[in-house]
Amino acid sequence: MAYDGELVKMENGRWARFQRCQVYRPGVEDAGETMMLIAVELDERYQLLLDEVADSLAQYRHRGIPVQARLDEAQRLTLHPEESSALH
Repeated sequence: MAYDGELVKMENGRWARFQRCQVYRPGVEDAGETMMLIAVELDERYQLLLDEVADSLAQYRHRGIPVQARLDEAQRLTLHPEESSALH
């Protein structure tokens, strides 16, 4: 299952970011309360940037250094040590 803000590379090779959106249904009492998680394809600038990051991550991992990339809401990309599942 995806989470809000998660970056994914789709089957077509393009990058997308999952985003939570409200669903409005006219005439329905709970209109606007229903939330849906959708994948929004990123623009070309981010496609190129994320392709470079993916290559860099692969090089780190090939050397045995586990890292992950995060894109925050301000669209800044940072590398972080990969979180161990043993810590959770």
